[in-house]
Amino acid sequence: MANSTAERGATVDPTKARGRGPIGSLRAWAIVLVGALVAGYAISGEYLYHAVIGLDASAFPAGEWVQRTLAPGAPNAVGGAVAALVTLVTISLTGGFLFVWLRRGASADADPAAVDPSSRATVGTAGDRIEPPQARRAFLAGSAAGLGALASGTTGMLANALFGVGKAGDGWLSVGQQVNSNAGVVKTHPTWEPAWHGARVKAYGRLGRTDWRVSDTVLGAGRLRGDEAWKIVKTAFERGVNYVDTAPDYSTAGSELAVGRALREIPRDQIFLATKFCTPLGHLPEGTPVARYEEVVNESLARLGTDYVDLVHVHSCDETGRLMDPNVHEAFDRLKQAGKVRFLGVSTHTPRLVEVASRAIESGRFDVMMLAYHHGIWPLLPALIDRAHDEQDMGIVAMKTLKGAKHRNLESFHDADSYAQAALKWVHENPKVSCAVISFFELQHVDEYLFASGGRLAQNDREILRRYDQAIVGSYCAPHCGACLSSCPEGVPIHDVLRHRMYFEDYHAERDAMELYAKLPVNASACVGCSAPCLGSCPLGIAIPERTQGAHALLSLRA
Repeated sequence: MANSTAERGATVDPTKARGRGPIGSLRAWAIVLVGALVAGYAISGEYLYHAVIGLDASAFPAGEWVQRTLAPGAPNAVGGAVAALVTLVTISLTGGFLFVWLRRGASADADPAAVDPSSRATVGTAGDRIEPPQARRAFLAGSAAGLGALASGTTGMLANALFGVGKAGDGWLSVGQQVNSNAGVVKTHPTWEPAWHGARVKAYGRLGRTDWRVSDTVLGAGRLRGDEAWKIVKTAFERGVNYVDTAPDYSTAGSELAVGRALREIPRDQIFLATKFCTPLGHLPEGTPVARYEEVVNESLARLGTDYVDLVHVHSCDETGRLMDPNVHEAFDRLKQAGKVRFLGVSTHTPRLVEVASRAIESGRFDVMMLAYHHGIWPLLPALIDRAHDEQDMGIVAMKTLKGAKHRNLESFHDADSYAQAALKWVHENPKVSCAVISFFELQHVDEYLFASGGRLAQNDREILRRYDQAIVGSYCAPHCGACLSSCPEGVPIHDVLRHRMYFEDYHAERDAMELYAKLPVNASACVGCSAPCLGSCPLGIAIPERTQGAHALLSLRA
């Protein structure tokens, strides 16, 4: 009995407690932060990634309720962003509570008397209850851990959705700026040159197995809205444009309404009309019921004021699951049988373009493919175009034809001749590309863009494109390229090095850039003193050794 009493009253060795306590604290922090990082990457990151694609509200948990409650008038679905934020908050709260629980366990391990019910006489009358000072400390520690979990989860989310960590760099930041961005694109020449007035379509091409002869310049209706926008469509048709590309989510249905108004003035059978499987809020997700796919097309027909469209796209497709969703294909077959659609297409300009386009070609289901295609595009794309054209006789529509200026402000880049005309002529040079879609949103565009129709690249056009590329060369590392990688004997991931430098210099994400660079298994320190076999291997003309060595000096600062 005496021994038992002595054991209960014994004091734990303070050095042992101190030795075990800090270890428990570090372990608790590691568990919370790593767990938050993984959860943020796997859950919040996927929600954000799919939100950027532009999926309809139905693609997200309680997405339609969220839309009705929080953003009934929003032009895009907010469910993905809300789901990502809710997940981050949950990660933060869970991290805080988990840390307190783990630390109490560590404290109990270090000081058994603190939780031994038989020791209450020794530890005081409060029993197991944490004393107020301890409660405050637990609250502050839990709050700090919660904030740490929030930061870690946010890092994981951005690593997935924006930077493409773990996905070969296929995140939205790189692709969005290099392919999809309108920032800095020179859309309209500063002067409406008299020589362009009255310009007409001068060339038509066969749109693959649809057998339609379409104008080489397609009216992209993405920015059309308002009472007068229809006049642009009518004027373009009068000048020979016979292909119009629209969608429910262009200008939140305003585009389809404008095109529909123009169709009252245009013989329907003389226009090739394309729309998308989507709603005014975004694209329908994989697994959408067949009836819903049919319903959205019927809604488009009502806005367009017609009883059929020639082409319907699986739009902005970034996943083969959505591309080959049995429901969308069954819906298309039903709609085609009913005479409401004629051809099936896919548009893709996303991080998984190569994968999606390859699967579309292999399937044999698609009549038309619309791809991001402009001067200086990555080298793999022409091979995909050749395959689609040669193997499946698919019609190829080039979009994003005005090369984004990525991060630099090139709105001041103007020439005596039109950059847009030079860019369109570059696309028209490829005989396997049926036509080029470009956004018309001013009457000047009818003259400016059609003046390039049927034209061939002249020396002054090539000079415009060369200087345009020169203005962004050195940081335009095209996604999905990799042409330089096999030239490096040290295995330096050149594309990642240059991408991290871009994050640092151009997007002011200095910390993220340095952290990502530090995680590379091989960095550009190997470039110092190297004989530079990579020199000349970049199809875009990047001076690789100079850029990678500069990246190492920049990204290793304070490392």
